[in-house]
Amino acid sequence: MRQSPGGAASTYGKGERTVDERVRRTSRVSASADTVRGVIRRLEECRPIVERHFSVELGECEEPQFLCYRTGDFFVAHQDGNTGLINLESDRTRRVSVSIFLNQQSANQENNRYCGGSLVFSDWRASARHELCGEAGMLVAFRAETTHEVTPVTYGERYAIVSWYGRKEPAK
Repeated sequence: MRQSPGGAASTYGKGERTVDERVRRTSRVSASADTVRGVIRRLEECRPIVERHFSVELGECEEPQFLCYRTGDFFVAHQDGNTGLINLESDRTRRVSVSIFLNQQSANQENNRYCGGSLVFSDWRASARHELCGEAGMLVAFRAETTHEVTPVTYGERYAIVSWYGRKEPAK
C-alpha cells in the first residue's frame, strides 16, 4: 500500500460524494484487481460467521476500500448506514461494517507501527465509549448503525481495509 497511488477519501454529504477534510482526512489507496478480488473472497468466506454472530442474513459485501491514515489523519464520529438519516442507497442497504487492521497500533513510536488512530465506538445514550487498539490482521465487524470514529494518528501510518455487508436481497 505504501507504493500504491491514492487520493483523498470521500464522504457522503447531501446525497453525493465529497471530500471534506473537517470530517474525514485519509487517503484511499488503489489496490490491484487481484488484491481486491482476494479480499472480497476472504470477506465472503467470513460472511457465515458474521451472519451467525449478528443473527442476520447478509448479502454481498461492497468493494473494499484500502485506507492509509498518516499523522494528523482521522474520521469523525459517524454511522455507515441502516439509520434512515440520509437518503442514500448505502444507508438503506448496509447492515454490517468491517474494518481490517493491517498494521499494529502502539503506545510507543516504533517502526511499522502507529500511535493514535484508535477505532472508537460510542453510544451517547449510555455515555459509553470503547476504544479499540488495532492489531495487525484483526478483523472487526459491527452493525452499520453503530457510531464510531478514528481518532487522529499521532505517529506513523495506519493501514486498514474497510467494507460493508449489505442487506440480503429477496430471491427473484
